[in-house]
Amino acid sequence: RLLGEGARKRVYLAHDERLDRDVAFAVIRTEGLDAMGRERVQREARAMARIGAHPNLVAIHDIGEEAGDSYLVQEYMDGGDLAVGPEPLAVSRVIEVGKDIASALAFIHRAGVVHRDLKPANVFLAKDGTAKVGDFGLAMAADLSRITQHGTFVGTVAYMPPEQAVGGEVTAKSDLYSFGALLY
Repeated sequence: RLLGEGARKRVYLAHDERLDRDVAFAVIRTEGLDAMGRERVQREARAMARIGAHPNLVAIHDIGEEAGDSYLVQEYMDGGDLAVGPEPLAVSRVIEVGKDIASALAFIHRAGVVHRDLKPANVFLAKDGTAKVGDFGLAMAADLSRITQHGTFVGTVAYMPPEQAVGGEVTAKSDLYSFGALLY
């Protein structure tokens, strides 16, 4: 069944019959994308593969291509995301979720990766309430050059740090700005 849809991504609940587990199956429409756009589609899985496993990151199980579209098979987060979760959260719950997000950010930053799009819709909740950061489609490794054109930006404006909005250098500190906006 359909779990959600974005500009280029549709995410479905699927069942992995070989491993007998539910997974999120994301189909990424690449029709009409130039080489830069297709590279951005592949970035999420590469960023996650480089980082490795962490209890506060959504696990990527597989990536592939079918009928011209890319897909990701990832951990299914049955608690939904913070964007559609129960509102408002109690302060004690915000602190728990904040600790989980901070742990995930510390881990990816040590690996040299900047998320670049931290927002409530990219923080997912497991059944046990654990918060996990996902959707690394805009992530950028410190040793990779930008793939956006000069003068353009990608991300979600409400959580975007000023340096990203003006096309400046995006660092781990930029994720911390987004983290503060998300907590607020």
